[in-house]
Amino acid sequence: MPDEHIPPSPHSSTGFSAPSPLTPPIENTNGVPSSNGPVSPRNSELPPPKKSGGSALPELVMLGRWVLGLLLVLACGWGLLGLVFFFTRSHSKSPELALGITAVLNLGLFLLLERNFWLSRFMGLRIEPGSHSWHSALMLWLLGVPGLLFRSTNLHQNEAAALPGLATQPRRQQQPLQRNDSVREIVETIVFVVVLVLLLKSFAAEAFVIPTGSMAQTLLGYQKEIVCPDCGIKFPINCSQEVDPSEGGRPSSVYACVCPNCRQRIHFPSAPESYKRDNPTSKEIDDPGWNSGDRVLVAKFVYDLLGKWPDRLDVVVFKYPGDLGFPTSSGPNKNHVPMNYIKRLIGRPGETIAIRGGKLYFLRPDKGLSYDDYEKAKSDPVMMATLWQKDHMHSNDPEAIKRFEQGEFQIVRKNPDNILSMMRLVYDNDHPSKKDPATAVRWTSKGRAWAEGPPHGFRLDGGDAKEEHWLRYHHLSREDDGKPALITDIMGYNTYQGGLHFTPLLGNNWVGDLILECEATIDNPQGEFTLELCRGVDRFRARWDLASGTCTLLRVTQEGEQKLDSKPTAMSKKGDYRLRFANVDQRLVVWVNGDLPFESGVPYLPPTNIGPVAKNDLEPASIGAKGTTVAVHKLKLFRDTYYTVGGDRNDRPTDPDVPGVSFTDPTTWGHLSDPPLLTLYIQPEHFLCLGDNSPESSDGRSWGAVPQRLLLGRALLVYYPFGRAGRIR
Repeated sequence: MPDEHIPPSPHSSTGFSAPSPLTPPIENTNGVPSSNGPVSPRNSELPPPKKSGGSALPELVMLGRWVLGLLLVLACGWGLLGLVFFFTRSHSKSPELALGITAVLNLGLFLLLERNFWLSRFMGLRIEPGSHSWHSALMLWLLGVPGLLFRSTNLHQNEAAALPGLATQPRRQQQPLQRNDSVREIVETIVFVVVLVLLLKSFAAEAFVIPTGSMAQTLLGYQKEIVCPDCGIKFPINCSQEVDPSEGGRPSSVYACVCPNCRQRIHFPSAPESYKRDNPTSKEIDDPGWNSGDRVLVAKFVYDLLGKWPDRLDVVVFKYPGDLGFPTSSGPNKNHVPMNYIKRLIGRPGETIAIRGGKLYFLRPDKGLSYDDYEKAKSDPVMMATLWQKDHMHSNDPEAIKRFEQGEFQIVRKNPDNILSMMRLVYDNDHPSKKDPATAVRWTSKGRAWAEGPPHGFRLDGGDAKEEHWLRYHHLSREDDGKPALITDIMGYNTYQGGLHFTPLLGNNWVGDLILECEATIDNPQGEFTLELCRGVDRFRARWDLASGTCTLLRVTQEGEQKLDSKPTAMSKKGDYRLRFANVDQRLVVWVNGDLPFESGVPYLPPTNIGPVAKNDLEPASIGAKGTTVAVHKLKLFRDTYYTVGGDRNDRPTDPDVPGVSFTDPTTWGHLSDPPLLTLYIQPEHFLCLGDNSPESSDGRSWGAVPQRLLLGRALLVYYPFGRAGRIR
């Protein structure tokens, strides 16, 4: 198969199973002592047994109690731990501390609930004579819901009395019945669990393994984890062709890659001599071996049972509809095995989607752009079965192109969660190159106003209240002797070499949408602090008034500053602040210690000229301050995901959208102001799905749309490996 994990509980017996309590011996009718003991006095005779159910709680009530208790155990145990892990993983510096405190509170809750065995009695669980309530609480705390499968329910005493002859049988004759009951309960539990798992897999949720890299780095397929021998950063590279080659091909070894942070070339001992000869500066490291792809949990009920359409930018799983060989040599199944794909849903029924300059746009169905394919297909079953194919998407229809040029299309804007999921590393200042001094220093300050400070940070002491001092980033190219260059769509995952991948993908397209992260230490809460991002003719700034904490968003052009919006933030006191500023999809988003003062962001109108400008885009990110004392560290620069059009026929996603560009030479940038356009119409009851790793993704650009009937569900979370566990966004 190409958005929290709760660790599995141990499956061991708790030792609570115990025989049902026996009723007291009953005297016989002749007044002769029974074999069980002396005749009970007449005034101590037990009342005749009542019919089953006479005094016992109705079975439905007992079932309701058991279900309520089950939910209580889940809510107070592993469920609560999972929620805490989910909410603290991204917003807390020490989620382990929060989990530890929650675990202690959980134990206290269970000790309170099991006081005098209240919870066990409420659920009707069997209690072994001589057992302790604290022991029961501890087992429920450790094992949670799975532990309930090993605890049988209690047989009501009146029900025992109602069984014919059971009360008059000697104790030793009832033991075989108890052993038979225990075996029966174990068998029933196993059958129940198997049936429940099959039902959940068919209708509720199913687990899948990601084999390929079409959704990297949101989701990873088979990969090797590399540690750069120069800058020390970790990054994964694709090795699907080595572990699980597609189309039944022969495995081919991956032997080299390039660090996306410092651009150091790296190879393994298996690299051919020709590679070593052509790349003398490449560093050899041991082959780390491959890791399995991400394991994801897919919710099937979201679309099927709830009858809900997918939301735009959902990560969905679907059966592969096929290619040009459909239905004879291609389709949802291959050799009777389902071909399941996972992609991000971009377009909905009746929409027209446009891709240009790495951005996505959509035209709503009510804008009047439609075709008669679907109406014709209603009377032609063969045509209806092939309506998903590329021929019915009316690629680059003249009317669609006209509507785009008239500005009727709307840009697809990612929400803050999507931005974080789809951003890709450009440079981490905590990992500078140790062996290439030409590219090691990328953040510089004019006049040395900002002084370098450990670790890999900068400090401004008492800046001038009238002059803003700037710390500016330059993207230096290792391939061009440290010359400043435009930021491109390079991703370490795609730099692998081996098999048919003769050369690494080092970024063929300019990316102007950026995200800047840093931690700021404010020693003197006065003056101003600014984060700046450039794109083309515009400079966008998030400026804080440190005395009040107010953040103001500005757009700076040749005409001057334009205020976009202003909001109060927590940045008004002395202390440390985690800051993030994003310019993505024609919208500005700000984070302060994980909070979003501008919520989903502040949109702006695009400029007429969308191409790069040397004086701005060769220093695309900056940090400024005046009239304050501030230190910044943990500086990281990211880029947004770039969607390629896939060449002239839309089936070569690795091709550059604008060929012939030297990213260090502004004289070759002219055509970047007019990148190619691709429009695709989506038929009713169909969806357009694309991979996040656009240059390496086989998706709707080449083979078409996805019929609604082939949607399996929404990918909810990664549950393994544990280091990547979390919600899929």
